[in-house]
Amino acid sequence: MKHLHMTFAIVFLLSYLIKTILFFTNKEGFRSYKAKTLIPETLASVGFLATGIYMAFFTIGMASLPGWFHLKLTLVILGIPLGIVGFKKENKVLVLLSALIFTYVLALAFIKNPLLFF
Repeated sequence: MKHLHMTFAIVFLLSYLIKTILFFTNKEGFRSYKAKTLIPETLASVGFLATGIYMAFFTIGMASLPGWFHLKLTLVILGIPLGIVGFKKENKVLVLLSALIFTYVLALAFIKNPLLFF
């Protein structure tokens, strides 16, 4: 389950970063990419969230998760609405902030120590 979750997370982040770059550099390319990848990106997002929730609640258990996991979860919960609002309102600051959050969260998942980034 962990490998499936990481696969979904990497696919989600790569697509999100492509969308972010296109959002800043080529609005028409952004709209085209978004339209063409709507279903695969939705599947990756749902897979990413569903496998994460499953592991947290049913496989590992919330009580035994390390402290860095709670930071990761909080940032994901914050990054999702920031990205949705940022893309919808065409707010570059929110889009960039959400992309940075998701990139940090994936790095945190590999390194497992939030202090290495500060």
